[in-house]
Amino acid sequence: MNIHRILSTLNSFNNLGISTKLEGINRLAFTHNERLAALKFSMYCQELGMHVYFDKIGNVIARKEGKYNDLPAVVIGSHIDTVPEGGQYDGLLGVVGALEVVRHLHDMNIVTDHPIEIIAFSCEESARFNVATVGSKYLCGMLNEEDMKTLKDAEGQTLLDVVQSMTSTDSNHTSNHNNNNMKAFLELHIEQGPILENKQKDIGIVTHIAAPERFKVQLTGTTSHSGSTPMPMRKDAMTCGAEIIVNVESIANQYHQDGIVATVGGVDVTPNTMNAVPGDVTLLIDIRGIDKEVRSTVAHEIKTMIEQITQNRKIDVAIDSLGQDTPVKLSESIANIIEEKAKLQNLNAYKMFSGAGHDAMNMANFCPTSMIFIPCKDGISHSPKESVTTEQIENGISLLIDTAIDLASSSTKL
Repeated sequence: MNIHRILSTLNSFNNLGISTKLEGINRLAFTHNERLAALKFSMYCQELGMHVYFDKIGNVIARKEGKYNDLPAVVIGSHIDTVPEGGQYDGLLGVVGALEVVRHLHDMNIVTDHPIEIIAFSCEESARFNVATVGSKYLCGMLNEEDMKTLKDAEGQTLLDVVQSMTSTDSNHTSNHNNNNMKAFLELHIEQGPILENKQKDIGIVTHIAAPERFKVQLTGTTSHSGSTPMPMRKDAMTCGAEIIVNVESIANQYHQDGIVATVGGVDVTPNTMNAVPGDVTLLIDIRGIDKEVRSTVAHEIKTMIEQITQNRKIDVAIDSLGQDTPVKLSESIANIIEEKAKLQNLNAYKMFSGAGHDAMNMANFCPTSMIFIPCKDGISHSPKESVTTEQIENGISLLIDTAIDLASSSTKL
C-alpha cells in the first residue's frame, strides 16, 4: 500500500468541486464536477489495464481479471457524489480504497483466483432527487426507466432526462450483474457518526444497515397579516409545523433503544416574511431503523400525531410517501474475516450497525456484503469539517486490501 499515492489521489478528486467560499466539496450527482470525477476514476482504472465501462446510469465499473475468470467477481466500491458543501472523504474514501486494492495487486504482481471489480457509484446521496443509492439500485435491478421518470430535482428535471442527457463518455452498456457473478461486495467508508471515536476503536465492522422511511408533510393554513390577525383566529401553519417537529423528536426518543432515529430535515415556509402569518409549510421527515417493523410502528405513531395536531389546529394536511428502504443484515462470514485480519494488523475492531444508508445495502440483495468503517473526527460528515487522519486512512485501506485478497481466493467459502 502506498499512502502517499492514496493521499495524492484523494486530492486529485477533491480538486473537482472544492468551494472557494466554504471549503466544502460540491459534486452533486450528474453535475459537471461529478462527471469529471467519474471520468478521472475511469482513466485511473484504464492505466492499470482494467476493462472499464459506464453503465446507463453513470456508474463506472472496472474489472481486473483473475486466474479463473469464470468465477464470480469480488466487487469493491463506493460513491463519488457529495451533498452541497460536503466533506472530502464521504464515499470518495471507498472509491480510492478500491482503486488502491488493484494498484497494490499490480505493484506486488498478485493475480487473484477470482476477478476483482471496482465501482464508483453515481448518485448515492439523496441531495438531488430525494432518493438515495440510485446508482446501486439501478445496478441491482431495483430501479428502472419508469421509476426514473417520477424522480425530479429542484429544477423539475427528471432523473431519466438527466441521465439521458449525459455526455457521450457514458455508454449504453447495460449492467449484467446478478447473484451468480458476484462472490462478495466490500465497501470502505467513514463512520459519519461519533461511536468509534468515543469508544476509541480503530475499525468498525458493520453488521446491519439501518434504512429510511421518508415522507413529505404539506400543511395548509391561512396566510394573514401578523399585526391584525388575533391569536385565537389564526391558522398558522408554522406553529403547527413546530409542534409536529418537537413531537417527532419525542417519539423517536421513546424508541431510541430499538435503534430508531427520526429527523425533520427540511422545512419550507410560505410566504416566509416577518409580517405575515405563515399559510403553507412543507416538512421533510426521515425515520431510520434496523428493524422494519419497529420503524413502521414509529412511522404510524408520527402520522397519527400529525393528524391529531392538524385537526386540533384546523390545519389541512397532506402526507406523501417519499419511499421506504429495507434494513439490511450484512454477512457474518465476511465480518469474521475482517475481524481476523484486523487482529493480525493489531487494529481494535468493533462490530456495529450503520445509521446511514450506503450502496452496500442494495448490493447485499445479490451477494454476501460487508462494510469497514474508520472513525471521523467528532462524528461529523456531510460538512467541510469532515476529517480523518492519515493513520485512520492507512488502517482502513490496509484492512480492505487484506480482506479483498482473502475473499478473492477460491479457497475462501462464504
